[in-house]
Amino acid sequence: MITLGLIFFVALAASLTLTPVARALAMRLGAVDRPDGKRKLQKQPVPRWGGVAVYVALVLGLLGVEWVGLDLPGGFGELAWVIGISAGFVCLLGCVDDRWEQSSRRKLLLQMASVLPVVLAGWWLGSIEAVDRIVLCGHEIRLGWLGIPFTVLWLVGCINALNLVDGMDGLASVVGLSTAAILAIIATSLGHAHVALVAAALGGALAGFLVYNLPPARIYLGDSGSMVIGLVLGILGIQGSLKTAATLSITVPAVVMTIPLLDTALAILRRKLTGQRFDTPDRGHIHHRLLDRGMSTWQALCIIGSLCLATGGAAAAATIFRSDALAWVITLGLVALMIRLRTFGHHEVSLVKMQAASLLSRCAMVLLLSADPRRRIRLRPEAVPFEHAWSAIQAQAARCHAAHVMLTLTIAGQRRAQHVCQAGSPSEEDNSWRIEMGFGREDGVCCRLEATGHQPTLVAAWQAWQLAELLRTFGSHWQAHPEEVPLVLPLERPETAEAATPSPRSAAA
Repeated sequence: MITLGLIFFVALAASLTLTPVARALAMRLGAVDRPDGKRKLQKQPVPRWGGVAVYVALVLGLLGVEWVGLDLPGGFGELAWVIGISAGFVCLLGCVDDRWEQSSRRKLLLQMASVLPVVLAGWWLGSIEAVDRIVLCGHEIRLGWLGIPFTVLWLVGCINALNLVDGMDGLASVVGLSTAAILAIIATSLGHAHVALVAAALGGALAGFLVYNLPPARIYLGDSGSMVIGLVLGILGIQGSLKTAATLSITVPAVVMTIPLLDTALAILRRKLTGQRFDTPDRGHIHHRLLDRGMSTWQALCIIGSLCLATGGAAAAATIFRSDALAWVITLGLVALMIRLRTFGHHEVSLVKMQAASLLSRCAMVLLLSADPRRRIRLRPEAVPFEHAWSAIQAQAARCHAAHVMLTLTIAGQRRAQHVCQAGSPSEEDNSWRIEMGFGREDGVCCRLEATGHQPTLVAAWQAWQLAELLRTFGSHWQAHPEEVPLVLPLERPETAEAATPSPRSAAA
């Protein structure tokens, strides 16, 4: 406990001292965040590079306990060196991006390169030196060489999760501080004292930085800080969750990081379903949702911090009671409650429901078309005689309660053929529906199809869609092959056809 307190206060003092220096340096070199009136709503430019102070304070805290000469637990030195090198590379990458914005693809590649020291140190999941199997709800899974991409994916995911959640004063710092505190408690209970020491150092560095980062913030973490926090938490989540020397409980790191990882996953899903690039900025993150509901920055900060503590408490409870199911039940229940209360995630759930409904509708239409040979003719219009095609259109129009269906083929301004199926007069009432399609080409060939009817409330949407598909399919085909349309078509009501056929004078007009 003495060592934990010492490393925390050394990092705290270093962060309090170095943050003003980092602020002045960022202002001098132009690494500032300027308001744009859309996503960046601060009143004046705010310097970035707060992550530099956090990283240096973390390293000084780790080195301070070694300089004092205390009896340190085994594995602390190696863990400190790996974190120092990897986090230093990430911090440098973030500093460059804060000053000169990089493309998302280049930044992702550099993030993957920054976690290589962790893999080279033999701490990838599946290695003999670290973990050769993971445990999920009592089931062991051996990864083997798949542990390398799994480790890289986990660490890069944590880096970007904290990077995306850093969109409000003090938010990433509060999330990082609460998560580090929970990981220190879990690591201590499992006997991983070296992990608890690093978590205490990170907590001290963030606590000192929060003095300057709480609303209204005088300095931002920037990518140099949020990515460092994500990387360190990702490493500590793996190392602090080892049940034995070679077995990792995947529940603890996943549950502890639920809120930032969920925010990242929903952001990717939301942008995919709305047709945007996955790296397109938007105002759909959890803190944006809370602010849009009229909450103040402090209120949103307290709610998100409480959610992180709740998921962390679930992970701690799973560790104490040796029950992964307990952690998942609490966490999934919390997520379901957020969606039910429309706090976060309800918009993405609505998008998924719409996509599922659209997919089911398309599947139903395919089944209906395949079940009815008369509807299947739209798949190959060139193989269907005109009489059969026109009969299929009439049959579908009858299902839609159409009163009037008409085909008009015009060549070079002269009407060549007009076919009418009429069960009543063309509808001109307000309470009526109409489907009209025209197809033409440069040499003067034009095919026009029209269907009208009364009482649109009686027409099923999928029936109307099917009629429109038939009109579109055969209309475009007959426009391309006008020779297939006969000049005369026997009608069920000849007197109607004669009345509908225009005189030469009217045709010329």
